[in-house]
Amino acid sequence: MRKAILITIGLTFLFCLLSALPANWTQYYFTFRINDTSEIHELTKIISIDNVKGNTVWAYANDDEWAAFQAKGYEAEILPNPGDVVNPVMRSSATRVWDSYPTYDAYVAQMNAFATNYPTLCQIVDAGTTTGGRKILFAKISDNISTHEAEPEVLYTSSMHGDETTGFILTLRMIDYLLSNYATDTRVQGLVNNLEIWINPLGNPDGTYYGGNSSVSGARRYNNNGIDLNRSFPDPWGGTTETHQIENTIMENLANAHHFALSCNFHGGAEVTNYAWDSISPLHVDNTWFFNICTAYVNSVHSVSPSTYMDDSYNGATVPGVTNGYAWYEVNGSRADWYIFYKQCREVTIELSNTKLLPAASLPAHWTYNYDAMLGYLENALYGLQGIVTNGSGAPLSATINIVGLDDANSKATTDPVKGDYIRMMSPGTYTVEVSASGYPTRTFTGVVITANQKTTLNVVLGEATQSIPLTTGWNLISLRVAPTSLAVTSVFSGISGSLLQVKDTQLSYAPGMAAHFNTLSTLNMSKAYWVKVSANTTLNVSGTAIDPSATTINLVPGWNLVSYFPGSSTTVSNALSTISPYLQEVRNMSQFYIPGGGGNTLTTMAPNTGYWIRVSQACNLTYPVVSR
Repeated sequence: MRKAILITIGLTFLFCLLSALPANWTQYYFTFRINDTSEIHELTKIISIDNVKGNTVWAYANDDEWAAFQAKGYEAEILPNPGDVVNPVMRSSATRVWDSYPTYDAYVAQMNAFATNYPTLCQIVDAGTTTGGRKILFAKISDNISTHEAEPEVLYTSSMHGDETTGFILTLRMIDYLLSNYATDTRVQGLVNNLEIWINPLGNPDGTYYGGNSSVSGARRYNNNGIDLNRSFPDPWGGTTETHQIENTIMENLANAHHFALSCNFHGGAEVTNYAWDSISPLHVDNTWFFNICTAYVNSVHSVSPSTYMDDSYNGATVPGVTNGYAWYEVNGSRADWYIFYKQCREVTIELSNTKLLPAASLPAHWTYNYDAMLGYLENALYGLQGIVTNGSGAPLSATINIVGLDDANSKATTDPVKGDYIRMMSPGTYTVEVSASGYPTRTFTGVVITANQKTTLNVVLGEATQSIPLTTGWNLISLRVAPTSLAVTSVFSGISGSLLQVKDTQLSYAPGMAAHFNTLSTLNMSKAYWVKVSANTTLNVSGTAIDPSATTINLVPGWNLVSYFPGSSTTVSNALSTISPYLQEVRNMSQFYIPGGGGNTLTTMAPNTGYWIRVSQACNLTYPVVSR
């Protein structure tokens, strides 16, 4: 039978510190030993385990958890609270002084100042208010800040454990770094231009400022209600024991409203990267990919840090600084498991410092160790399989991307239903990809190659579409973007045979009233535009498979070409013809013109249903972009 609980002098020290705080619950921070790691399975449901090394456990508890733990009969040593730091260096202004901690008001002011100073790149989103009346704030960073673009959304958050503050300052500084370097740093430009970046430096402000808004001294792990926020998310396997909290709801609401592809949750108390799963032992289907991005982060850190930094190794890990969550110790109700399982977001937990509330003077050094790795982590969302899924009319679809033979039910990527864009990050290899959406036939693509640190684009059009082309009496210049089963002229125009007078291109012609031997045009070419003459206003409806603009090349010859327009929506001439911009000399429709670099252009956009004359200086290949609605 285990010995009775051992209360050390540390308990007296703890109570002396807590007596000065406005607390109505007690935080216990303690260590104890177990006989076997299998005991963790039950203990993690009672207390908040913070670290496990061999048979030694460090943990937190509130009053109820402490009573339940005492009933187990373990011998424990009470430790001083990590957040009870005497006179931490604080600042009360929004100035960028990175070897200090801001007061709560200074933090809010600094976040708002980012949007004020960089209004075209940054918005501050107030996602909700805690029970303590403090804000959960996010900086949203993008080159088109007021527009939701078809690009990956990524998320950095920190300090959901209020006494783990290194990430608080590092993510706050990352916001500043991205904004202040955007104009001059091509790497930063690549991230901001191609991603929508969300950063929440402080996920548990009530915990961090538990001792009052003027100081981080007295910071606590739990929130105002005495609950561990990283044990109270809905657990996919039913292991959550903590009461769901408003901070959890705020994070879940944000994830439900957006389509985050990649995220990272910064913690402290160890120096290690931690990947899925936290709650169960079977490995995630993307275990190799998770391991590789964690290893890349650690390697980047090790290239500039002391040899002893971020080198924690747990339970047989093959790379110091990299661990599987469950292999370290079991956690139920973690945010990472919720994001990965329910939202198909790839999240890693990164522990930034062995010391939880790091002395302010050490913060700049930890920034130096980590900022390059933090940029590199975001760059993972620039790679992998990416594209847009639309229906035959060009409208974005809510679709599922299944990697055959790899994905399980909860690892499949999904599209952002607003824009139809998706991203599936995975290890290099050759894959078979299925793309499906409710009400549409599934399409399968074989031999899809994923290369390390590169983007593979796969845009997909699902289902049959109908293209409706309004025709006015007389001549019309049209183009098809839907390929019918038959391209025979008589088949395509059968629906308007009563009003059709003639169809022609630059050389061939078809007229229903002419003798058959005069009709030289019998079959249409999807890449070409056609002149169509009708006797009365009518509409030509063409049903078939929509052309994928980015996967279809039109070969142009020197001089004038009569060309189709494939995208499902309008776009500027320069964007539509960007692939031939070095050779482009002029563009015309029936009544307007565009000359690159010229003044007085009357043709500014290209639109569906319309054909165009395009003049180029030499033979070249035109590929239209995918234009989202």
